[in-house]
Amino acid sequence: MSQQSDMAEKVYDRLTRSDVSSAELVEELRANWAPEHGAMGSALVLSVRLQLVVGDSRDSHFTGWGLKPWEAHAKVEQELLSMDTFLYDKEHCVFHRPRQT
Repeated sequence: MSQQSDMAEKVYDRLTRSDVSSAELVEELRANWAPEHGAMGSALVLSVRLQLVVGDSRDSHFTGWGLKPWEAHAKVEQELLSMDTFLYDKEHCVFHRPRQT
């Protein structure tokens, strides 16, 4: 398994307890590996998981983007490539795993 896939699996497991922003994912990757290493790959692996929703979190309230997994994948890729401040914004591009009832 690649480092990106391994990191994505760890984050996927964490999502049973709380949402995880892409900014947090980048922080963890920087702490464990070289700067920027694997952030794109891990975020893209997560974005296509059918059980996950990608969106924004404001005041601890998650709002999904309302996209299908392949659309979320494209938007996450676009966001990662285009925003300078994105990596520090923990309320934007958040991964959410809906609770099973």
